[in-house]
Amino acid sequence: MVECPVCGEDNPPEASNCKSCQLSTNLFEPVREAAGTTVDDSDYARAIAEILAVVGPGSELSEPSLSQPGSAAMLTAQARFPALSAARTIPPATVQGASLPTLPVLAPGSGLPLVQRQVEELVQVGRREGLDLKETEQRMFSALREENRAALDELRRSLFVQVAASVAEDLEIQAGRRNELAALVPTATIDTELASARTSFAIGDLSGTVRRLRQASDGLSALEDRWATCQVLTTEADLMIETLRELGQDPGPALGPLSEGRRLARAGDPDRAEHVLAGANRALWGLLVPQMNGSLQAIRSQLHGRRSTDEEIEPVVRELRQLAAMIRRRNLGAAVTTYRRLRTAATALSAPAGA
Repeated sequence: MVECPVCGEDNPPEASNCKSCQLSTNLFEPVREAAGTTVDDSDYARAIAEILAVVGPGSELSEPSLSQPGSAAMLTAQARFPALSAARTIPPATVQGASLPTLPVLAPGSGLPLVQRQVEELVQVGRREGLDLKETEQRMFSALREENRAALDELRRSLFVQVAASVAEDLEIQAGRRNELAALVPTATIDTELASARTSFAIGDLSGTVRRLRQASDGLSALEDRWATCQVLTTEADLMIETLRELGQDPGPALGPLSEGRRLARAGDPDRAEHVLAGANRALWGLLVPQMNGSLQAIRSQLHGRRSTDEEIEPVVRELRQLAAMIRRRNLGAAVTTYRRLRTAATALSAPAGA
């Protein structure tokens, strides 16, 4: 029997896929290597060193400073990956808040006391939204001293538009956070809060909207804390899947563990989900490394042909050094992100002047 390096299931030697997580048995050894070996003497590290040797003196393979442009030592949020189209999309029926909601109609007001209460409530809501309303409060106090109903009513209308626009933006921010999580875990309670917030907003109840948004935000923060690692792992996986497809490689042999990890996440088991998702990423990395090696050799040939020119190659060198650092640190997501920037920089060298 052969043990799967992702889920630990025993499989017969003749099996083509793990019977539990469906990882291709051809990837068992690459996954073990990715999990247990150092990378300093690997093929891709040597390929980078060879390229830097072609570039010439002063470009040695040294650790870049984390303050350098493009440095990415850690990946902490799904939205921080550049140049990543939707390798994983959320079904339209589950997406909340595709556009800013229409601003509600201001409730009518008559009589100075009622208009005053409405202005004061709007000021309170605006403060909770973090708006700077010092000038507005001064105008309110001035209108009240003078018992100027017209000035107070005008202030009420302009303040309502300002606060409602801020609340609408807050609605979309929380909906965006929900949509990121909904691709991974159930968000039924959050959905209820957001639906209630939108209902309150539609009838102009900004105070009720903000109250429900705070409840939704607290619930989202709790979910994000619990599922942060799984979110990062699935985003790294999506990044590698897209990069593999761009390089003409089928990611299929490594997709079984990714599906299993997401299933475990939906079932509410973050510990097992993290373990399987980490294995899925190592499997994807095992597929990606040979493709990266070929690409790095092409970049090496490209730079070798340009050594006799005065063309600026510093962006390529910087990304190469950064790629080596991320591989050395075993930060797979950051390594792939840097590799994508490297390809962009190398492509720019090939572009015609003035293009």
